[in-house]
Amino acid sequence: MNGTGFWKAGFFLALALALGGATAAVSAGAAGQASEQADKAAKLEALRKKIRQLQVSLGETRNRQQALRQQLKSTEKEIGRLSRSLKKTREQLRRQKQALEHLQVRHQEQQAALARQREALRRQILASYTMGRQGYLKIILNQQDPAQIGRTLAYYDYFNRARAEQIESIQSQLREIAALEAQINHESAALQTLFSQQEAQVQKKEQQRAKRRAVLVKLDREIHTKEQRLQVFLQDEKNLARLLSQLQAVLSDIAPDAGEARPFHAAKGRLLWPAEGKIGARFGSRRKNAGKLRWQGLVINAAEGEAVRSIHAGRVAFADWLRGFGLLVIIDHGKGYMSLYAHNQSLYKSVGEWVSRGEVIATVGSSGGRADPGLYFEIRHNGKPTNPLKWLQARK
Repeated sequence: MNGTGFWKAGFFLALALALGGATAAVSAGAAGQASEQADKAAKLEALRKKIRQLQVSLGETRNRQQALRQQLKSTEKEIGRLSRSLKKTREQLRRQKQALEHLQVRHQEQQAALARQREALRRQILASYTMGRQGYLKIILNQQDPAQIGRTLAYYDYFNRARAEQIESIQSQLREIAALEAQINHESAALQTLFSQQEAQVQKKEQQRAKRRAVLVKLDREIHTKEQRLQVFLQDEKNLARLLSQLQAVLSDIAPDAGEARPFHAAKGRLLWPAEGKIGARFGSRRKNAGKLRWQGLVINAAEGEAVRSIHAGRVAFADWLRGFGLLVIIDHGKGYMSLYAHNQSLYKSVGEWVSRGEVIATVGSSGGRADPGLYFEIRHNGKPTNPLKWLQARK
């Protein structure tokens, strides 16, 4: 082999080695890239899996919260029903006691009248005795003077008739007393039945209260951060705004009551307060644990069971449980004006009913998840909240 051949052989060998090295490098790079892509895909799948797990968890949390709110709704509505029923029973008890007391007074009066009748009869018998304990025929035979006989017989007849009347009166009194005693026994039995009914209602109400407390504790565990509470408050307000918008659309086709004495807007500054109590939160003040969210009405701290009254005449547009507001009454006053009464214990009015100024529409409670009893009150015009203190009459 000459020099040229050796050179060619060396060139091709070097070329082969270079190509082999390049191929190996390319293969190694491809393998590394594939490994990196596989790693990214694995991480992405892991992330997706976490997201799915989080969605499932959030969904379960929402479902649990929804179930708990449904329990809270049914429990608070049952407490409202029991409170309303208990109030009715107590009113029946009051009337029953009055009726029983009236019967007992009448019974005492009849007993006193009977005692007087018996005393009158005793005097008559005694008078008859003083006349000589003589029979009718004997009196005639013993008398010599005809005039005296006439007077004696007249007296005798008078005593006999008076005695018969007294005896009949006594018998009548005895019959009336017996009837009164039977009626008193009947009323006493009815009273005892009402007492038992009231006791059962109180026990059932306390059971529902305990159930409500347990539900609130579970809800509090589910909503434990400020952000979550803020979201709940915001959603509750959106629900209320949507409800008011729907109600206004429905009520716009219904003519206002012709008996309305004064338009709502004309009563500004003279409207009645919906409940007695101190102001717990004012319009525009910040809500606790709700970030920058502010109150759109008044919180009036009042005792549970106190009367809630309509501030002005109007028509009940809503009377039911609403999340965040509990047992809620909304009254339409016409011209876009509405008043809202929330967190009630019991509702006394139904949708469509007309109410007058000062009429009792509910009782103060703590429904909707409140810890303490109180009334939340709003006035809205065309769905927008306005400061109630500018509308209500000034307190002394």
